[in-house]
Amino acid sequence: MRSVLSLLLLPTLALGALVGCDDGTSNASTADTAVAPQVTPGNVGGFDWTDMELDVHDQVNAYRATEGLPPLELDPFIGALSREHSDNMADGSVPIGHAGFDARGDLIIEDGADMVGENVAFNQGYNDPATIAVDGWLNSPPHYENIVNEYFTHAGVGIAERDGAYYMTQMFARKR
Repeated sequence: MRSVLSLLLLPTLALGALVGCDDGTSNASTADTAVAPQVTPGNVGGFDWTDMELDVHDQVNAYRATEGLPPLELDPFIGALSREHSDNMADGSVPIGHAGFDARGDLIIEDGADMVGENVAFNQGYNDPATIAVDGWLNSPPHYENIVNEYFTHAGVGIAERDGAYYMTQMFARKR
């Protein structure tokens, strides 16, 4: 059975700095601007996580632990897809959101998953962009549902920074 979770929230302005979160749905306008993923399971060798990507992952797992949920396993392929999407948002190839989510989800499913979800965030002007993104996701019901989904087993985080702005994608998957 294939399942793709998806919802959409628009970016908002908070405390004088930009913050936005998005949690997994593309609509017709964003789907039209999708960039086909270049990452495949066979070409992620040597993928290195950044400290900020690991921080986001650790914060999500710490929260899952408070809810009695097992930690999500880091998956380099999911991380590479997430980073590629964040890079595409940062360079303007796609709008902030879920353009191309279906293609990314299909690749993760081809790699052994049967369920996929995605959270996206953008923020600028904060000292701790990772915590701002995770806090935003935890305080938004649709993002929260991805984080505490008891069926997800794997995740990857990809972050791109351009001119002090941070574009973040966390993808989730259930792999057996």
